[in-house]
This record gives sequence, structure tokens and C-alpha cells, in this order.
Amino acid sequence: MTQQEITYIQSPEGQALLQQASNTEGDELTVLTQLRKTHPPDHCRTVVHLINLRKRAQAKFTKANHMVFDREGLEQSSGEVIAQYRAKRYASYSQIADLCCGIGGDAIPLAQNANVITADMNPNRLAITRHNAHMYNVAHNIHPICTDVSQWIPPCDAIFMDPGRRQDNRRLYALSDYHPPVNLEHLQTVTPNMGIKVAPGLPESDIPPHCEIEFISESGNCKEAVLWFGQLKSNTQRRATLLPAGHTLIQKPTSPAEVQAPGAYIAEPDNAVVRAHLIDQLAHDLNAWKLSSDVAYLSADHPIQSPFVTCYTVQEVLPFNLKRLQKYLSSRHIGRLDIKKRHFPLTPEALRAKLKLKGDGWLTLILTRIDDYPTVIVCDPLLT
Repeated sequence: MTQQEITYIQSPEGQALLQQASNTEGDELTVLTQLRKTHPPDHCRTVVHLINLRKRAQAKFTKANHMVFDREGLEQSSGEVIAQYRAKRYASYSQIADLCCGIGGDAIPLAQNANVITADMNPNRLAITRHNAHMYNVAHNIHPICTDVSQWIPPCDAIFMDPGRRQDNRRLYALSDYHPPVNLEHLQTVTPNMGIKVAPGLPESDIPPHCEIEFISESGNCKEAVLWFGQLKSNTQRRATLLPAGHTLIQKPTSPAEVQAPGAYIAEPDNAVVRAHLIDQLAHDLNAWKLSSDVAYLSADHPIQSPFVTCYTVQEVLPFNLKRLQKYLSSRHIGRLDIKKRHFPLTPEALRAKLKLKGDGWLTLILTRIDDYPTVIVCDPLLT
């Protein structure tokens, strides 16, 4: 969304057209056709596109219906829950630079208690951030600067950086591939206190020494990771955090977990724990063991109660054989399956198509490798 489009959206005429578009029934083409009868086509496209983005943004922002977006900025932005959680680390700082501010998802909670310099090369993004900051009543603490942060960074007490991680519809993982590339030496000339949002799939070799990496899940989905430096770093090197509850698991000195055959219960760790490489830590904490040294499932002979796992009762452990599995499920009239997999050659979709399920029963299958053999663990969710 351009600055001109934002100005139009903010005008009485733009607000009226937004209301008319929202009240017009039909698909996007039908709505556009109706609006074009009385309004310029470019204004109609702007309004309809914004309405669609606002619908998508409702999963991230409580004030989505009053905000403005562009597609890429919305896709990359942190949602309210994560941004508010992360802003707590910055509570002691009065001057924060939000580099590559995007649509303002992080600047807004940071500006609740500090002056925030929003820096971006794209002037349209700065206009989007200011509009959205007004919706949350923090615009007085937002100070936009149009700059290339790879060349110059405004003076500040702490930095938050959210570089671009997509190009040509491809996700980028290496720090050197981001837009702009993450140059720690350049950033640290301004302040050592930094938080850098990175992809959860950041290669291990790209994790800088002397930082904390935190993997964050929201409602069961590992959405992002953050590199923490300086005074923003806590006293651990790895952390997995689950939101909205705020449960957190930190790395402690530990030995590798035992590896044993499946017991009475199987536990599937949250992906934030998996990404953080804290499976062994969690196994010790839960008095559980691993099914294999390189597979992120835990097992025990007692019910595993933890926010960091989903626990299942084990019904059967079967060497994978398609015909045998078909017969097993057919004899129990299983028509619905939840299929989980790690280190297994078939995708859940491919296996489901081959099984040709019939019936009204429901089970969970965990597909994995045990002693290097493809294995099916038949489970029921443990109700708590």
C-alpha cells in the first residue's frame, strides 16, 4: 500500500468506500464490478485488496479492521501475541531502533514504553507503520526514518531487527541471504543490545557464538526464532517458548537421553523444543526416553503431563507393512486418522491415499524409524 493509498483510505471518501465495499455481497470480482459503477477503478482495487488483507490479519492483530497492510509485510510480520511477549525484554530501554520495521507489528508494543525509531528503506512501509501506530495510540512514540540500515543505523540503546527472509517466493534461511544481510559487526558499532528475528530453520552453522537463540511457538506452531545479544540475552544459550501461556524451556547441562523401545505412552514435543535441540533436556525433565537417537519422539511407562508435549497412549507397535496396516485398520473400522511422522519415507497424504479408509473409528498413527526400520505406532490421544 502506497502513501497515496493510505491518505485516501484515511479520508472521509475512502472510509465511505470501505464501508460500501464491506456491505456489498459477492466474490471479489462482483464487489469490484459494483464499486466501479460509481468510483474510480484504482480506488476500488485499493479498498477491496485492503479488506482481504484485513480478513487475513485478524489472526494476528486485534485491531486488524482498522489497520493498513501490504501483502508481503503482513506475511512477514509478527502477530500481537509474539510481539508483545518479545517487547518485555526491552522494558528497561528508552530509545529503541526497529530496523526494517515493516508494517509496525513490533514497533507498536515497543512504543508502549519507549521512543521507537522505525527505520526502513521503503517509505510506504514507514507510512503503514505510522497509521497502524495511531490505531494503537502509540504514534507519539514512533519516529520514522527512511534509510538503508546496512549503511547507517540511528543512535539507540537497543535494536530490534526483522530483515526480509523471502525472495522470488523462496524462503531464505542463511543470515547472509537476508534483506539486508545481517552484519553483526555493523550493528554492534551502535549497541551490543540486539534482538534479531530469524527463520526457525536457521542453519546451526549460522547461529553466532555468545548469543541466545529463542524458538517461539504460538498455539502449537513454531513461528519464529530470535537471536538475543548483549543485555537482552538471558543466562542460557537456547530456549523454547510456548505462547500464549508463556511456558519456557531453557538449555541446561545434560547428558544424552536413553534410547529404548516404545513404552505405554508416546510424547510428541512441540516444534519449538525440536528446533531448539532441547529433546534430551526435556526427556530428563519428564523422566522419559527417546525412541531413537535422531528422532524427536519421547516415550515413558507413565502418562507424560507437560505443556511441551502432546501425549498419546500406545495401542500397537507395528513394523511398517502396507497390507498389514490396511488389514489392521479395516478390522477396527477406522475411517479417520491423524498421521504424524518423523524420519519416515512416506508423507501422511501419500499413506492416507493408499489405505483407502472406511468406517467411523478414529486413531492416531505415528510414523517413524526405530532401529533404522520404518515403524507404525498406533495411538490414542491422552485426554487431560
